[in-house]
Amino acid sequence: MSSGRTKRTAARASAALDDEAIPSWKRQSMERSLQAARARAHERSDRFVAAATELLREQGTTSFTVQDVVERSGMSIRTFYKYFASKEDLLIAVSETVVAREAVPRLRALVAKHKDPLRRLRAFIDGLVDLASGVTKPVARTLTSYQNRLAESRPADLAQAMQPQFDLLLELIEDVARVHPLRADLTVERAARLTHNLVLSAVHSRLLGPEGEEDIPAETLWRFCVAGMGVEADEPRSGKAKKAPSRRRTASGRS
Repeated sequence: MSSGRTKRTAARASAALDDEAIPSWKRQSMERSLQAARARAHERSDRFVAAATELLREQGTTSFTVQDVVERSGMSIRTFYKYFASKEDLLIAVSETVVAREAVPRLRALVAKHKDPLRRLRAFIDGLVDLASGVTKPVARTLTSYQNRLAESRPADLAQAMQPQFDLLLELIEDVARVHPLRADLTVERAARLTHNLVLSAVHSRLLGPEGEEDIPAETLWRFCVAGMGVEADEPRSGKAKKAPSRRRTASGRS
């Protein structure tokens, strides 16, 4: 037993000596080679993701094949399977990329226009609702439908894809909590999780709900979320405020 341990110790010492014996120029050359290989890997995987995203936007569906993606990317099927184990892995990468590189930067730009924490949260909710309408709606509907399937089959991957969006919401609610104390039973994390789930549920209903179903306005969502945190939404409502109906008092003082 001691003989085997001695041999392993000697091997580790020899490896360390060999590593120390590598000239600095050769070490630098090896590091550059590894950096170049990583850069090539990123560029190739990004091309597959970009090709799949283009097909999704054009077709409004995820029914395209791996071969379609390969042909659009201009690379080989062999190269595809070096980076993705399956089409589902590619679609997860597409979801993660759309959230991190498109949705979150757009939401951050909207939020940055305001300084008041409540208005910043309102801009975030407005932005998410807007993503579910107009020219982005077909892509959003397709990704939402796919993400609903992921919630059952690969929930950890879905959570990772949505993490940048949740992190932004967490920042916004932290800002709100610094100015407006939250309800005693709510932490910032819990308030962010509840708001995240509620707003996404409303957005998903807009995208996947039946035609003719009434959509919940962004302002109503914002006011509901803020009230749930125990914070008073003092921003004036859009449009003219309606006067509350007057109540006549009886002689006893009751209405």
